[in-house]
Amino acid sequence: MKETLLTGVFIQAGLFLGLAAIIIPVLRYFKIPIALGYLLAGIVLGPYGLGAIIEHFPILEMVSIKDDNTLKILAEIGIVLLLFVIGLELTPRKLWQMRNLVFGLGTAQVTITALIVGSIALLWGNNAQVSVLIGLGLALSSTAIVIQWLHEQKLFASHAGRASFSILLLQDLAVIPILLLLTILSSDLGDHVFQFVSLSLLKMFSTVLIIYFAGKWLLKPLFLFANKHGGSEVFMALSLLVIVVGSSIASMAGLSMALGAFIAGLLLADTQYRHEISSLIIPFKSMLLGIFFLSFGMSINLAFITEKTLWLGLSVVGLMSIKATIIFALCKIWKQTTATSAESAILLSQAGEFGLLVVGSALTLGLMEEPVGQFMLITVGMTMFITPLVAPLSRHVGLLLENRDHANKHYHSSQVDDLSKHIVIFGFGRIGRAVADTLCREGYTILGFDKNIEQVNHARLRSRPVYLGNAATNSTLQAAHLDTALCATITLDDPEATRLIVQSIRKMNSTIPIIVRAHNSDDMTLFEQYDHTDIIPEHLLISSMLSEKILNHCGRIG
Repeated sequence: MKETLLTGVFIQAGLFLGLAAIIIPVLRYFKIPIALGYLLAGIVLGPYGLGAIIEHFPILEMVSIKDDNTLKILAEIGIVLLLFVIGLELTPRKLWQMRNLVFGLGTAQVTITALIVGSIALLWGNNAQVSVLIGLGLALSSTAIVIQWLHEQKLFASHAGRASFSILLLQDLAVIPILLLLTILSSDLGDHVFQFVSLSLLKMFSTVLIIYFAGKWLLKPLFLFANKHGGSEVFMALSLLVIVVGSSIASMAGLSMALGAFIAGLLLADTQYRHEISSLIIPFKSMLLGIFFLSFGMSINLAFITEKTLWLGLSVVGLMSIKATIIFALCKIWKQTTATSAESAILLSQAGEFGLLVVGSALTLGLMEEPVGQFMLITVGMTMFITPLVAPLSRHVGLLLENRDHANKHYHSSQVDDLSKHIVIFGFGRIGRAVADTLCREGYTILGFDKNIEQVNHARLRSRPVYLGNAATNSTLQAAHLDTALCATITLDDPEATRLIVQSIRKMNSTIPIIVRAHNSDDMTLFEQYDHTDIIPEHLLISSMLSEKILNHCGRIG
C-alpha cells in the first residue's frame, strides 16, 4: 500500500518536473509569461481536459494530473514565497519614498474598482457578499505577469514602472484583509462579528510587531554568522527557515501565512544579503507558483467556455476597459503624465492570480455557486492570457505619447521644479544612464543634466528627469538645487570639463559630496585637490576585474 502511494506521488512529481523542463524554456524562447503556460497545462491535463476522456483512452491516466491536497498545499507555498520575494525587493526606505503612490494611488484603485465591479455584479443578480468578493477579487491585477514584463523590459525605474509597481504592491497587501473577509463571511459569527474583527486586527498588529522586532534583533547577526562560518547550504537553510518561522507565527495567530512571509522579506530587504537570498528563493518561488497556476487551470471547465463564449468575451472586454479607465483617471489625479497614465492603465487592466485565489477560496468555502465561480475563474484566466499581447501595446502607447510630448519641449534647466534629497547626475551618456537606472531601482530621486539635446531626449523617452544644461554654468548649477541634494556625480569622459564642473560646484557649495569618474592616474591626481570628492578610477576597477576573471579561469582563485 505504501509503495503504491509512493509510486503515485513520484509519478505526479515526475510529471510536474517534466512539465517545468518543457514549458519554461519554450515560453522563455517565445517571451510568454511562464504563469500562463502552467495555467494552460492545468486546463489541458486536469479533470476537464485529458481527465474527461480517460475512460476512452486509459493510457492518458499516465499524463493527467489528480487534484489532490498535496497540489493545493504546494500552490499555497508558492503564494507565500511570492509575497516573501515582493517584501525582499522592497526596502522600508523605498516603501516610504513611494508611500504616496502605494497608499494613495494604490488604495484608491482597489477601492474604486471593487465598488464599480461589485455594483455591476450586484445588478447582475448576485447577492451582496458574492458581489463584494467579485469586486475585490477582480480589482487585483497579475503581479506575476506584470513584474516579469517590467523586469524583462527593464522598466522598473521608469515612471510607468514605478506607478504600476506601487499599485501592484498595494493590491498584494490588500489580499491579507480580503482573506480575513473570506474567513468572516464563511464563519457563523452571528452578533460577534465586531469582536472577531477586533480580535483579528489585534492579532495582526501583535504578530507584525513580534516578527519585526524578533527579526530586527536576530536576523542580521544570524546571517552574518552563517555567511562567515557556514557554506551555501547553511545560508539556504537559514533563508528558508526565516520564511517558515515568519509564516508559522502568522498562521498560529490565525492570519495569512503570506503576511508573515511578506514581513520577513521586508526585514531582510534592508540587509546586504537580500540579493543573495533572492537568488536562492526565486527558483523555488517560480516552481511552486507554477503549481498554483496549474491547480487553478485544473479547476477550469472547458465545456463552460463553449456554452458562454459571447458573455465571457464581453466580460473580459468590459472588465479590462473598466480597470484601464479607472487607473488612467487616478494616475492623472496623482499628477502622472499622460504617457505614464496610459501605459500603467493598459498594463494593469487584467485580473490576476489573487483574483483566482479569492474566487477559488469562495468556491471552496461554499460562498459562491459553481456556475458563478466558473464564470469568474475563466474571465480572470482569459484576461491573463490576453496580457502578453496587451503589455507590448502599453509600451508602444507610452512611447508614442512620450514622443508627442517631446516634440514640443526642450527641457531646459530653467524648467526644473524645487527638489530636495535628490541625487544630481551631470552627464547622461551610457555611464550616466547606468548610474540612473541603479539609483531609480533603489528608490532614489535623481536629477540629470546634459548639454546634448539628443541625450536629453533619449533619457526622457525612458521617463528620466533630465534637462538640457551645461554643468559648468551657474544657471545649471542653481537649477540642480545643490543646497538640498544628497550628492552630485559627474560621469563625463572629459577630465578637463569634469575639473571645471567640480570647481564650479565647490564655489557654490563647499560641502556637498561629489563622485567623479577618473580614466587614469593623472585624472586621480587632478581631482584629489578638492575636498569631499570621491574618485572612481576606471582603469583600476577594470584591470582588477579582468585579472580576477583570468586567475579564476586559470585555477588560482576559489
